[in-house]
Amino acid sequence: MLEGLALRLRLALARPRRPGPAARAAVDVPRPEGPLIWLQIGAEGAADTAQGAVLLLRRLRRLCPALTLVVAAPPAVSGQWPEGVIALDPPEDCPHSAALVLSHFRPGLIVLLGNDLPAALIALATEAGLKVMLADARLSPHEPGRGLLARTVQRALLQRLVRVLVRDQESVVPLARLGAHATRIEVGGVMGEPPDPLRCSEAERASIAALTRTRPVWLAAAVPAAELPAVLTAHAHVQRHAHRMLLILAPDTPDDASELAAKLAEEGWTVARRSLEGEPDTETEIFLADDPAEYGLWYRIAPVTYMGGTLSGAAGHARSPMEAAALGSAIVHGHQTAPFAPDYARLDEARAARSVYDDRSLGEAVADLMAPDRAALLAHNAWAVTSGGAAAAETVVQAILAQLEAPAQLETA
Repeated sequence: MLEGLALRLRLALARPRRPGPAARAAVDVPRPEGPLIWLQIGAEGAADTAQGAVLLLRRLRRLCPALTLVVAAPPAVSGQWPEGVIALDPPEDCPHSAALVLSHFRPGLIVLLGNDLPAALIALATEAGLKVMLADARLSPHEPGRGLLARTVQRALLQRLVRVLVRDQESVVPLARLGAHATRIEVGGVMGEPPDPLRCSEAERASIAALTRTRPVWLAAAVPAAELPAVLTAHAHVQRHAHRMLLILAPDTPDDASELAAKLAEEGWTVARRSLEGEPDTETEIFLADDPAEYGLWYRIAPVTYMGGTLSGAAGHARSPMEAAALGSAIVHGHQTAPFAPDYARLDEARAARSVYDDRSLGEAVADLMAPDRAALLAHNAWAVTSGGAAAAETVVQAILAQLEAPAQLETA
């Protein structure tokens, strides 16, 4: 009762607003005949939400060619939408805009991606007997609190959803506490297409692997000059545990490799360069990987990779951690994770990466991960993250198809 009153009050406050420009522009688009799904991405939709939406739409187009797909995404959230998908701006969150869009498109199902709950769209759709589901939602157990009215409206909206698919198990309890029916919540995972593994010459890989077979190896990728002291300190620490440890050092700016090699030699390190010596020998302590086109080789060689720039945030050519994850290298990183913060968050949540704070913790992490079972566990979890996105998207697709009124009319292929 209280939730219904709060929602009606919320809608009444927005009712005087006339249909906005987004809603008016939407209804200028002709509605094709046949069944239609309205898929809407929230204003705070992350980049990976858009990627997941693209995967969903492709799969739905392939399974149900007779199904019209409309995606409403804010301008800040862009995607390479499949051919035939109608792309629009989301309508304004007021009753007149929502009513105009619903009466024009007459969707058989509304799918919301992300955490946003457009009150007018959900309320008017469910009052008209239309199903609304939420997917790709993620809530922290420590989600910041809202005012009483906002929480009550949120509860009313969540109770109207026929199904809720969340990214992770940690989101289940907060959503149920906020009002979603526990029996309608399901963990779907994070949607996304697996990255294409970086390539390398198999002959080169086999040759270097043979040279390093009896030596522990770690890789420091895209290391900026500001982090060189931390990486060297960490390497010295690791060598106290494994004196034959080899560091493959890929500088952030390969053009600096000549000066860097001279600097390292002056400090007493035994150094070799990929561009000169080609391969490390048994005495090499630091091997400079000064060709950025060969990361596919080094991720395969090194069981542990520190992602450069994440201690200082200074990397000019930061690498995605998914590159290393896809090739079985355990990932170590600092807290400066831009521009790949969502990827690092996924890896950390899946216990697929090790977070460090400084040179000491970096050295300790690398030394610890020299134990094959520990590195293998991280690498396995990371591989599951990179390969599980397609399965998560398929879970959402099947949930969508199950909610449609008349699947037989979709001419599934």
